[in-house]
Amino acid sequence: MKDKHAPDYYMQVERAAPRGVDVWWDASGDDDFEKSVPLLAHGARVIVMAGMQSSPRVPINQLYTRDASVLGFAISNASAADLAEAAKVINQMLATGRLKGRVGATFHLAEAADAHRALEAGGVYGRLLIVP
Repeated sequence: MKDKHAPDYYMQVERAAPRGVDVWWDASGDDDFEKSVPLLAHGARVIVMAGMQSSPRVPINQLYTRDASVLGFAISNASAADLAEAAKVINQMLATGRLKGRVGATFHLAEAADAHRALEAGGVYGRLLIVP
């Protein structure tokens, strides 16, 4: 994952999607609506799924003039059957190469404490993979 705190992150999104993005899904929990909402296309959706302690300023005027909506998503609300079906689809996509996992760092099981330190330090972008 690109560091969204880098000065040019939002400019890169704007250059890549000059007419705006249809979905803004940020799982970081930062919820910086003042920077992300201007990048939305008409009728776009913002999905929030992290940031329990977040209290962002929301530019309402920019949301409603774009007919945009903000949706909450908590995976813990999904049923076991929903999770199993989603896992099946994701595993199929991973197996066929249609979806690629983003591994930020790999650690051996004996290095689990190092993996936790790396995660807490915030310098790893992507998933941490722990192998036996």
